Amino acid sequence: MLSRIAYRPVFNRAARLNLSGKGLIEIECRQAGRRIYFTTNTYVESNQWEHGRVINHPLAEGLNNSILMSLLDIQKVELEYLKRGVYLSLPALKHAVREKIKPTATLVEFGNEIIIGSERKKATISGYQTLFRNIEKFRTGVLVADIDYSFLVAYENWMRALGIAHNTRVGRLCFLRTIMNEAVRHKIINSSPFTEYKIPPMIAREGFLTTAQLHKIEKIELQGKMAVIRDAFLFACYTGLRFSDLVTLKSEHIVKQWIHKRMIKTEKVVDIPISDIFQGKASIIIERYGTIEQLVTKIGCNSTANKRLRDILKLVGITEHYTFHTARHTFATLLIQYGLAITTVQKLLGHQKIETTQIYGEITSKAITADIKRANRKHNK
Repeated sequence: MLSRIAYRPVFNRAARLNLSGKGLIEIECRQAGRRIYFTTNTYVESNQWEHGRVINHPLAEGLNNSILMSLLDIQKVELEYLKRGVYLSLPALKHAVREKIKPTATLVEFGNEIIIGSERKKATISGYQTLFRNIEKFRTGVLVADIDYSFLVAYENWMRALGIAHNTRVGRLCFLRTIMNEAVRHKIINSSPFTEYKIPPMIAREGFLTTAQLHKIEKIELQGKMAVIRDAFLFACYTGLRFSDLVTLKSEHIVKQWIHKRMIKTEKVVDIPISDIFQGKASIIIERYGTIEQLVTKIGCNSTANKRLRDILKLVGITEHYTFHTARHTFATLLIQYGLAITTVQKLLGHQKIETTQIYGEITSKAITADIKRANRKHNK
Protein backbone atom coordinates (compact mmCIF):
# COMPACT_ATOMS: atom_id res chain seq x y z
CA MET A 1 0.00 0.00 0.00
CA LEU A 2 1.22 3.50 -0.82
CA SER A 3 2.16 5.81 2.02
CA ARG A 4 0.47 9.14 2.71
CA ILE A 5 1.85 12.18 0.91
CA ALA A 6 3.70 14.92 2.84
CA TYR A 7 3.27 18.55 1.81
CA ARG A 8 5.29 21.72 2.40
CA PRO A 9 5.98 25.06 0.67
CA VAL A 10 9.51 25.53 -0.72
CA PHE A 11 11.31 28.59 -2.07
CA ASN A 12 13.42 28.87 -5.21
CA ARG A 13 13.84 25.13 -5.67
CA ALA A 14 15.57 25.62 -9.02
CA ALA A 15 17.98 28.18 -7.49
CA ARG A 16 17.06 30.58 -10.27
CA LEU A 17 15.73 34.08 -9.69
CA ASN A 18 13.64 35.94 -12.23
CA LEU A 19 14.60 39.26 -13.80
CA SER A 20 13.23 41.07 -10.75
CA GLY A 21 15.50 39.10 -8.46
CA LYS A 22 12.67 37.05 -6.99
CA GLY A 23 12.27 33.29 -6.56
CA LEU A 24 9.21 31.08 -7.03
CA ILE A 25 7.35 29.49 -4.11
CA GLU A 26 6.08 25.96 -4.84
CA ILE A 27 4.23 23.23 -2.96
CA GLU A 28 6.43 20.15 -2.57
CA CYS A 29 4.72 16.76 -2.35
CA ARG A 30 6.83 13.88 -1.02
CA GLN A 31 6.13 10.16 -1.01
CA ALA A 32 8.54 7.23 -0.60
CA GLY A 33 11.60 9.29 -1.52
CA ARG A 34 9.99 10.86 -4.60
CA ARG A 35 8.85 14.47 -5.06
CA ILE A 36 6.60 16.48 -7.32
CA TYR A 37 5.91 20.21 -7.26
CA PHE A 38 2.99 22.54 -7.88
CA THR A 39 3.51 26.25 -8.47
CA THR A 40 1.79 28.86 -6.32
CA ASN A 41 2.57 31.57 -8.89
CA THR A 42 4.00 33.61 -6.00
CA TYR A 43 7.45 35.23 -6.20
CA VAL A 44 9.37 36.90 -3.33
CA GLU A 45 12.91 38.05 -2.69
CA SER A 46 15.36 35.78 -0.85
CA ASN A 47 15.28 37.89 2.30
CA GLN A 48 11.47 37.66 2.33
CA TRP A 49 11.38 33.89 2.95
CA GLU A 50 12.23 32.16 6.19
CA HIS A 51 11.19 28.85 7.80
CA GLY A 52 8.53 28.17 5.17
CA ARG A 53 6.85 31.56 5.46
CA VAL A 54 6.89 34.95 3.75
CA ILE A 55 8.37 37.67 5.97
CA ASN A 56 9.39 41.31 5.58
CA HIS A 57 6.77 41.81 2.88
CA PRO A 58 3.93 44.36 3.00
CA LEU A 59 1.50 41.60 1.93
CA ALA A 60 3.11 38.82 3.98
CA GLU A 61 -0.07 37.77 5.78
CA GLY A 62 -2.13 37.57 2.61
CA LEU A 63 0.61 35.74 0.69
CA ASN A 64 1.04 33.18 3.50
CA ASN A 65 -2.72 32.57 3.55
CA SER A 66 -2.73 32.14 -0.23
CA ILE A 67 0.18 29.66 -0.08
CA LEU A 68 -1.54 27.73 2.68
CA MET A 69 -4.77 27.55 0.68
CA SER A 70 -2.85 26.22 -2.33
CA LEU A 71 -1.32 23.51 -0.15
CA LEU A 72 -4.68 22.60 1.40
CA ASP A 73 -6.39 22.44 -2.00
CA ILE A 74 -3.83 19.89 -3.18
CA GLN A 75 -4.03 17.94 0.06
CA LYS A 76 -7.82 17.95 -0.17
CA VAL A 77 -7.62 16.05 -3.45
CA GLU A 78 -5.68 13.24 -1.74
CA LEU A 79 -8.11 13.21 1.20
CA GLU A 80 -11.11 12.86 -1.10
CA TYR A 81 -9.54 9.79 -2.65
CA LEU A 82 -8.64 8.37 0.74
CA LYS A 83 -12.30 8.63 1.77
CA ARG A 84 -13.03 6.27 -1.11
CA GLY A 85 -10.28 3.89 -0.03
CA VAL A 86 -7.86 4.92 -2.77
CA TYR A 87 -4.22 5.76 -1.97
CA LEU A 88 -2.81 8.10 -4.59
CA SER A 89 0.65 7.89 -6.11
CA LEU A 90 2.41 11.16 -6.89
CA PRO A 91 1.78 10.89 -10.67
CA ALA A 92 -1.89 10.18 -9.99
CA LEU A 93 -2.10 13.18 -7.65
CA LYS A 94 -0.47 15.41 -10.25
CA HIS A 95 -2.91 14.28 -12.92
CA ALA A 96 -5.94 14.61 -10.63
CA VAL A 97 -5.00 18.15 -9.61
CA ARG A 98 -4.17 19.38 -13.10
CA GLU A 99 -7.21 17.80 -14.74
CA LYS A 100 -9.46 18.75 -11.81
CA ILE A 101 -10.64 15.15 -11.62
CA LYS A 102 -12.02 14.23 -8.21
CA PRO A 103 -13.62 11.07 -6.83
CA THR A 104 -16.65 13.19 -5.99
CA ALA A 105 -17.12 14.15 -9.64
CA THR A 106 -20.35 13.04 -11.26
CA LEU A 107 -20.25 10.55 -14.10
CA VAL A 108 -21.22 13.30 -16.55
CA GLU A 109 -18.45 15.63 -15.35
CA PHE A 110 -15.81 12.92 -15.45
CA GLY A 111 -17.07 11.46 -18.72
CA ASN A 112 -16.93 14.82 -20.46
CA GLU A 113 -13.39 15.35 -19.15
CA ILE A 114 -12.44 12.07 -20.82
CA ILE A 115 -14.15 12.43 -24.20
CA ILE A 116 -13.94 16.18 -24.89
CA GLY A 117 -10.77 16.90 -26.78
CA SER A 118 -10.06 13.20 -27.29
CA GLU A 119 -9.32 11.71 -30.71
CA ARG A 120 -12.57 9.76 -30.73
CA LYS A 121 -14.74 10.04 -33.83
CA LYS A 122 -17.68 12.45 -33.81
CA ALA A 123 -20.17 9.59 -33.93
CA THR A 124 -18.50 7.94 -30.94
CA ILE A 125 -18.51 11.17 -28.92
CA SER A 126 -22.20 11.57 -29.77
CA GLY A 127 -22.78 8.04 -28.45
CA TYR A 128 -21.10 8.91 -25.15
CA GLN A 129 -23.15 12.08 -24.79
CA THR A 130 -26.33 10.09 -25.40
CA LEU A 131 -25.21 7.73 -22.62
CA PHE A 132 -24.67 10.64 -20.21
CA ARG A 133 -28.11 12.09 -20.94
CA ASN A 134 -29.66 8.67 -20.50
CA ILE A 135 -28.00 8.05 -17.14
CA GLU A 136 -28.99 11.53 -15.93
CA LYS A 137 -32.61 10.57 -16.62
CA PHE A 138 -32.13 7.31 -14.71
CA ARG A 139 -30.32 8.82 -11.71
CA THR A 140 -29.47 12.51 -11.67
CA GLY A 141 -26.02 13.52 -10.43
CA VAL A 142 -24.70 9.99 -9.84
CA LEU A 143 -21.02 9.93 -8.84
CA VAL A 144 -18.45 7.81 -10.63
CA ALA A 145 -17.57 6.12 -7.34
CA ASP A 146 -21.24 5.21 -6.73
CA ILE A 147 -21.55 3.09 -9.86
CA ASP A 148 -21.36 -0.51 -8.69
CA TYR A 149 -22.81 -3.90 -9.62
CA SER A 150 -26.28 -3.10 -8.26
CA PHE A 151 -26.33 0.21 -10.17
CA LEU A 152 -25.56 -1.58 -13.45
CA VAL A 153 -28.30 -4.16 -12.87
CA ALA A 154 -30.84 -1.45 -12.06
CA TYR A 155 -29.75 0.69 -15.02
CA GLU A 156 -30.09 -2.13 -17.53
CA ASN A 157 -33.49 -3.12 -16.10
CA TRP A 158 -34.60 0.52 -16.38
CA MET A 159 -33.56 0.68 -20.03
CA ARG A 160 -35.35 -2.60 -20.73
CA ALA A 161 -38.53 -1.29 -19.06
CA LEU A 162 -38.41 1.77 -21.33
CA GLY A 163 -38.37 -0.51 -24.34
CA ILE A 164 -34.82 0.35 -25.39
CA ALA A 165 -33.63 -2.32 -27.83
CA HIS A 166 -31.22 -5.00 -26.64
CA ASN A 167 -28.32 -3.97 -28.87
CA THR A 168 -28.77 -0.31 -27.93
CA ARG A 169 -28.59 -1.28 -24.24
CA VAL A 170 -25.45 -3.29 -24.90
CA GLY A 171 -23.85 -0.39 -26.75
CA ARG A 172 -24.50 2.03 -23.88
CA LEU A 173 -23.14 -0.42 -21.33
CA CYS A 174 -19.98 -0.80 -23.42
CA PHE A 175 -19.53 2.97 -23.43
CA LEU A 176 -20.06 3.03 -19.66
CA ARG A 177 -17.50 0.26 -19.20
CA THR A 178 -14.91 2.38 -21.02
CA ILE A 179 -15.61 5.33 -18.70
CA MET A 180 -15.27 3.11 -15.62
CA ASN A 181 -11.98 1.72 -16.92
CA GLU A 182 -10.77 5.31 -17.27
CA ALA A 183 -11.87 5.94 -13.68
CA VAL A 184 -9.67 3.05 -12.55
CA ARG A 185 -6.77 4.44 -14.54
CA HIS A 186 -7.25 7.84 -12.94
CA LYS A 187 -7.34 6.20 -9.47
CA ILE A 188 -10.89 7.41 -8.79
CA ILE A 189 -11.94 3.84 -8.04
CA ASN A 190 -9.93 0.74 -7.24
CA SER A 191 -11.68 -1.59 -9.68
CA SER A 192 -14.39 -1.47 -12.30
CA PRO A 193 -17.82 -2.95 -11.47
CA PHE A 194 -17.67 -4.55 -14.91
CA THR A 195 -15.22 -7.13 -13.53
CA GLU A 196 -18.30 -8.70 -11.96
CA TYR A 197 -21.05 -7.44 -14.22
CA LYS A 198 -20.85 -9.09 -17.63
CA ILE A 199 -22.34 -7.22 -20.56
CA PRO A 200 -24.54 -9.52 -22.65
CA PRO A 201 -23.46 -10.04 -26.26
CA MET A 202 -25.08 -8.32 -29.20
CA ILE A 203 -27.85 -10.38 -30.74
CA ALA A 204 -28.67 -10.82 -34.37
CA ARG A 205 -30.98 -8.09 -35.53
CA GLU A 206 -34.10 -9.65 -36.96
CA GLY A 207 -35.11 -8.51 -40.39
CA PHE A 208 -33.82 -9.00 -43.90
CA LEU A 209 -35.47 -9.46 -47.23
CA THR A 210 -35.23 -12.62 -49.30
CA THR A 211 -34.33 -12.70 -52.96
CA ALA A 212 -37.98 -13.45 -53.79
CA GLN A 213 -39.14 -10.40 -51.84
CA LEU A 214 -36.63 -8.19 -53.61
CA HIS A 215 -37.95 -9.42 -56.96
CA LYS A 216 -41.50 -8.41 -55.93
CA ILE A 217 -40.29 -4.94 -54.95
CA GLU A 218 -38.45 -4.60 -58.28
CA LYS A 219 -41.53 -5.51 -60.33
CA ILE A 220 -44.13 -3.32 -58.64
CA GLU A 221 -45.27 -0.34 -60.73
CA LEU A 222 -44.61 2.95 -58.93
CA GLN A 223 -44.48 6.59 -59.93
CA GLY A 224 -42.85 9.78 -58.65
CA LYS A 225 -41.45 9.89 -55.13
CA MET A 226 -42.52 6.33 -54.35
CA ALA A 227 -40.47 5.04 -57.29
CA VAL A 228 -37.46 7.01 -56.09
CA ILE A 229 -37.72 5.59 -52.57
CA ARG A 230 -38.11 2.05 -53.95
CA ASP A 231 -35.08 2.39 -56.21
CA ALA A 232 -32.98 3.98 -53.46
CA PHE A 233 -33.87 1.17 -51.07
CA LEU A 234 -33.00 -1.48 -53.66
CA PHE A 235 -29.72 0.32 -54.36
CA ALA A 236 -28.94 0.13 -50.63
CA CYS A 237 -29.81 -3.58 -50.64
CA TYR A 238 -27.35 -4.17 -53.49
CA THR A 239 -24.53 -2.06 -52.00
CA GLY A 240 -24.95 -2.35 -48.22
CA LEU A 241 -24.68 1.41 -47.72
CA ARG A 242 -26.15 3.02 -44.62
CA PHE A 243 -28.73 5.75 -45.19
CA SER A 244 -26.21 8.47 -44.26
CA ASP A 245 -23.73 7.13 -46.82
CA LEU A 246 -26.40 6.63 -49.46
CA VAL A 247 -27.69 10.21 -49.42
CA THR A 248 -24.13 11.62 -49.56
CA LEU A 249 -23.02 9.37 -52.42
CA LYS A 250 -21.69 11.23 -55.47
CA SER A 251 -20.48 10.29 -58.94
CA GLU A 252 -16.91 11.00 -57.83
CA HIS A 253 -17.26 8.10 -55.37
CA ILE A 254 -17.92 5.65 -58.21
CA VAL A 255 -14.94 4.79 -60.42
CA LYS A 256 -14.98 1.94 -62.93
CA GLN A 257 -18.05 0.39 -61.33
CA TRP A 258 -16.51 0.47 -57.86
CA ILE A 259 -17.90 2.55 -55.00
CA HIS A 260 -15.00 4.04 -53.08
CA LYS A 261 -16.33 6.08 -50.15
CA ARG A 262 -15.44 7.06 -46.60
CA MET A 263 -18.36 6.17 -44.35
CA ILE A 264 -19.99 8.91 -42.30
CA LYS A 265 -20.40 6.85 -39.13
CA THR A 266 -17.01 5.15 -38.83
CA GLU A 267 -14.86 7.21 -41.24
CA LYS A 268 -13.67 3.90 -42.67
CA VAL A 269 -13.32 3.61 -46.46
CA VAL A 270 -15.31 0.90 -48.22
CA ASP A 271 -14.77 -0.48 -51.73
CA ILE A 272 -17.82 -2.10 -53.33
CA PRO A 273 -17.75 -3.66 -56.85
CA ILE A 274 -21.32 -2.84 -57.85
CA SER A 275 -21.16 -4.51 -61.26
CA ASP A 276 -19.93 -7.83 -59.81
CA ILE A 277 -22.51 -8.43 -57.06
CA PHE A 278 -26.27 -9.00 -57.35
CA GLN A 279 -25.98 -9.21 -61.14
CA GLY A 280 -24.91 -5.57 -61.33
CA LYS A 281 -28.38 -4.32 -60.33
CA ALA A 282 -26.96 -1.29 -58.51
CA SER A 283 -25.27 -0.19 -61.75
CA ILE A 284 -28.52 -0.63 -63.65
CA ILE A 285 -30.32 1.67 -61.20
CA ILE A 286 -27.68 4.37 -61.69
CA GLU A 287 -28.05 4.06 -65.49
CA ARG A 288 -31.80 4.51 -65.14
CA TYR A 289 -31.30 7.89 -63.45
CA GLY A 290 -28.26 8.99 -65.44
CA THR A 291 -26.21 9.86 -62.36
CA ILE A 292 -26.33 8.73 -58.74
CA GLU A 293 -27.05 12.33 -57.69
CA GLN A 294 -30.32 12.24 -59.67
CA LEU A 295 -31.43 9.46 -57.34
CA VAL A 296 -30.02 10.20 -53.89
CA THR A 297 -30.81 13.93 -53.85
CA LYS A 298 -34.51 13.11 -54.18
CA ILE A 299 -34.73 10.69 -51.23
CA GLY A 300 -35.42 13.23 -48.49
CA CYS A 301 -34.92 12.71 -44.76
CA ASN A 302 -34.60 9.31 -43.11
CA SER A 303 -37.93 9.33 -41.24
CA THR A 304 -39.99 10.33 -44.27
CA ALA A 305 -38.16 7.84 -46.49
CA ASN A 306 -38.82 5.05 -43.98
CA LYS A 307 -42.52 5.91 -43.80
CA ARG A 308 -42.87 5.73 -47.58
CA LEU A 309 -40.77 2.56 -47.67
CA ARG A 310 -43.20 0.81 -45.34
CA ASP A 311 -46.08 1.83 -47.59
CA ILE A 312 -44.24 0.31 -50.56
CA LEU A 313 -43.49 -2.92 -48.72
CA LYS A 314 -47.14 -3.31 -47.75
CA LEU A 315 -48.04 -3.26 -51.44
CA VAL A 316 -46.09 -6.51 -51.90
CA GLY A 317 -47.38 -8.09 -48.68
CA ILE A 318 -44.43 -7.25 -46.38
CA THR A 319 -45.90 -5.94 -43.11
CA GLU A 320 -42.84 -6.15 -40.85
CA HIS A 321 -41.53 -2.85 -39.46
CA TYR A 322 -38.60 -2.57 -41.84
CA THR A 323 -36.49 0.54 -42.44
CA PHE A 324 -33.74 1.64 -44.81
CA HIS A 325 -31.24 -0.02 -42.46
CA THR A 326 -32.89 -3.34 -43.31
CA ALA A 327 -31.21 -2.96 -46.70
CA ARG A 328 -27.78 -3.26 -45.05
CA HIS A 329 -28.90 -6.41 -43.22
CA THR A 330 -30.29 -7.79 -46.47
CA PHE A 331 -27.04 -7.11 -48.34
CA ALA A 332 -24.90 -8.88 -45.75
CA THR A 333 -27.22 -11.81 -45.12
CA LEU A 334 -27.78 -12.62 -48.79
CA LEU A 335 -24.07 -12.46 -49.60
CA ILE A 336 -23.34 -14.92 -46.80
CA GLN A 337 -26.13 -17.17 -48.08
CA TYR A 338 -24.58 -16.97 -51.56
CA GLY A 339 -21.34 -18.33 -50.11
CA LEU A 340 -19.10 -15.25 -49.83
CA ALA A 341 -16.46 -15.55 -47.14
CA ILE A 342 -17.46 -13.67 -44.03
CA THR A 343 -14.16 -11.76 -44.14
CA THR A 344 -15.09 -10.51 -47.62
CA VAL A 345 -18.50 -9.40 -46.38
CA GLN A 346 -16.75 -7.68 -43.47
CA LYS A 347 -14.68 -5.60 -45.89
CA LEU A 348 -17.68 -4.73 -48.05
CA LEU A 349 -19.59 -3.51 -44.99
CA GLY A 350 -16.61 -1.68 -43.53
CA HIS A 351 -16.85 -3.47 -40.19
CA GLN A 352 -13.77 -3.10 -38.02
CA LYS A 353 -14.52 -6.27 -36.05
CA ILE A 354 -15.38 -9.63 -37.57
CA GLU A 355 -17.74 -10.27 -34.64
CA THR A 356 -20.05 -7.56 -35.95
CA THR A 357 -20.27 -9.27 -39.33
CA GLN A 358 -20.83 -12.67 -37.73
CA ILE A 359 -24.20 -11.41 -36.49
CA TYR A 360 -25.49 -11.79 -40.06
CA GLY A 361 -24.28 -15.37 -40.10
CA GLU A 362 -26.44 -15.97 -37.05
CA ILE A 363 -29.42 -14.49 -38.91
CA THR A 364 -28.84 -16.99 -41.71
CA SER A 365 -28.69 -19.89 -39.25
CA LYS A 366 -31.96 -18.77 -37.67
CA ALA A 367 -33.57 -18.47 -41.07
CA ILE A 368 -32.51 -22.03 -41.96
CA THR A 369 -33.85 -23.35 -38.65
CA ALA A 370 -37.15 -21.52 -39.16
CA ASP A 371 -37.52 -22.93 -42.70
CA ILE A 372 -36.89 -26.46 -41.45
CA LYS A 373 -39.48 -26.04 -38.70
CA ARG A 374 -42.06 -24.76 -41.21
CA ALA A 375 -41.32 -27.67 -43.52
CA ASN A 376 -41.72 -30.15 -40.66
CA ARG A 377 -45.05 -28.64 -39.65
CA LYS A 378 -46.37 -28.93 -43.22
CA HIS A 379 -45.13 -32.55 -43.46
CA ASN A 380 -46.82 -33.51 -40.19
CA LYS A 381 -50.21 -32.10 -41.16
